[in-house]
Amino acid sequence: MSSYALRGRVVTMNAARTVLQDGIIYVSGNTIVDVRPTTAARPRHFASVTPQHTHGTIYPGMIELHNHLPYGVLQLWKVPKKYGNRDQWSGPSTPDYHRLVSGPMGVLGRDPDVIPAIVRYVEVRCLLGGTTTSQGVALASNAGIIKHFKGIVRNVESTGDPALPPAATHIADVIAADAERFHQRLSGSQKLILHLSEGTDASAHKHFLALHYAPDKWAITPNLIGIHCVAFTPEDFATFAGLGGSMVWSPLSNLLLYGATADIASAIAAGVPVALGSDWAPSGSKNLLGELKVARLAAAGTAISSRDLLAMVTVNPAKMLGWDATLGSLDKGKRADLVVVGATGGDPYDTLVDATEADLELVVIDGVARCGSALRMKAAGSAGGERLEVAGRTHIVNFTDASADPLVAGVSVAESIRRLSIALHDLGEPQATGRQLTAATAPAEGQVWLALEDVLDTGQSVRPHLPYRGRVTEPDFPARNLLAAGPPLPLPSLPLDPLTAVDNPGFYELLGTERNLPPAIAASLLALAPH
Repeated sequence: MSSYALRGRVVTMNAARTVLQDGIIYVSGNTIVDVRPTTAARPRHFASVTPQHTHGTIYPGMIELHNHLPYGVLQLWKVPKKYGNRDQWSGPSTPDYHRLVSGPMGVLGRDPDVIPAIVRYVEVRCLLGGTTTSQGVALASNAGIIKHFKGIVRNVESTGDPALPPAATHIADVIAADAERFHQRLSGSQKLILHLSEGTDASAHKHFLALHYAPDKWAITPNLIGIHCVAFTPEDFATFAGLGGSMVWSPLSNLLLYGATADIASAIAAGVPVALGSDWAPSGSKNLLGELKVARLAAAGTAISSRDLLAMVTVNPAKMLGWDATLGSLDKGKRADLVVVGATGGDPYDTLVDATEADLELVVIDGVARCGSALRMKAAGSAGGERLEVAGRTHIVNFTDASADPLVAGVSVAESIRRLSIALHDLGEPQATGRQLTAATAPAEGQVWLALEDVLDTGQSVRPHLPYRGRVTEPDFPARNLLAAGPPLPLPSLPLDPLTAVDNPGFYELLGTERNLPPAIAASLLALAPH
């Protein structure tokens, strides 16, 4: 069992929100043995361990409860109009969406050579942004969802750890449409992370109202983690909080699609626990570092501070999942998930929100150094890995993991970039390559595809669609909508979206032109573009 000690400014996010201006984190195996000021004596078993000075600020690893990771190979979508709810932009009436988003993923997600490259690429994208836990990448067969890939970023749906019970992000269609069965599912032992009231109009609001399925009966329990909740009123948030509900906030995606986001001030005032999620690449941030910046802008004028925002990616999601005894803060006895930013000046919480991917010196998951500068990786016991350039700085990514999925374990970042670049280019040449979107509704016997809602009907839903006033709220079957739209549209050749925002000035430049983004937020984000 390896042991090491890291010195720096330590933002613990413990119950007292202690910040050690000069502290040391002692790690043995996958566990934080203690967190102490540098002036304190070392723990008993660390007498021969020399603390390595990070010259940076150390935070808990960031936990993301909502991200459709496979779409991370696609570029930001220039949203053509303002929508009122999710079903409007994902339906057949938006051909540009199918041409640039669901169509390409329908091809890539069916290619057995490309699927492992997608998994590797989007996982590294998480790591470079300081994310240590996120939603996983699922595979489906003609029998439905069959597995989640095991990688080096912790997977919310499949942790493989008895101390971290997995959450569910899909429910059977029959349960999604039956209020009593849905309530029964919520009354079990598992957390459910589901889309809820995504949009601003009455149709989006009905998804919340439908949870009130009988007098004094709401399909809301502490197991329900609602994603988006944009259509909630202050009264809705009070009801939701009173019954134990919590939410995941994705402000950039909401603003780009609907021109508005959840009433975060009312959510906080009502006592709703809030986590942050970057949603997905077509209408969201590249990672949690980016989403933190948008969240700070979207919360302007409220009492929400950078410390509150940091809680939304650490202690809040850990508690929402029931993981707070194990993760979410830098405390004695907890798992060693941590992120080091190479700066120690100014407000310690602003330091993380202001950071870019180039500023991350180290990312540790379960005690193992997974990503960072060569010096910091060595300090945390990592002997080597694959080298990547981030804003001209060399980062090393360590993929060593005996339990990693064999389909992905042998794929390097360089190889994933090669495969994805070719596959995305070949979208515009389907006859020459054989990669063509067909009208098949499910994989053939023995085939597996990425379980993408826009592409494959798996018999499961990512949102409830319960009856409201006798009519079922709009079910979410975009894959069926796509097939009903007629022959597939021709697809263009596409570029691979860069791994980081700091190496992608075009990302911020496009954000600056998005029609639904409030002008003040658009201008602030445009100013972040690297020069």
